[in-house]
Amino acid sequence: MKGRYIAVYFDTAQVQALRDDAQETVLAAADEDLEITKQINDLTARRLAREAIDKKRDLYVEIVDKLQEAAERLNVGEGDYIDE
Repeated sequence: MKGRYIAVYFDTAQVQALRDDAQETVLAAADEDLEITKQINDLTARRLAREAIDKKRDLYVEIVDKLQEAAERLNVGEGDYIDE
């Protein structure tokens, strides 16, 4: 993905909490939103709504995947120790 990047440091518990919340709350809500779009009568509006929800859901799936990778890496001892 082209863009600007910045490193953000999370500890293991924070990574797991973010991953779990994204999986359970955000993705479930996106799935519900997609289901609700079936009630939109205007086909163009329905398509646009589904495209917007799909795009946002794809972003969250990517975030969950990255958080899962980070959790796995932290669990095997990777990562830097930082004194707070």
